[in-house]
Amino acid sequence: MSKKVLILSGSPGKGGNSDLLCDEFMRGAVESGNDVENIRIAEKNIGYCKACCPCYLFFSL
Repeated sequence: MSKKVLILSGSPGKGGNSDLLCDEFMRGAVESGNDVENIRIAEKNIGYCKACCPCYLFFSL
């Protein structure tokens, strides 16, 4: 039975040990017949909560 596998790599260094580990894990998961996606978090623009309150005001209505 095939599964969907998501790999989140949080290391800022591209091509380092963390990437090698993710690549090997991905290779094994693909060889086992799984659908695999690898996302490098360091390459994404992810915002964080700044406590500015618009979401609080929106959801409290």
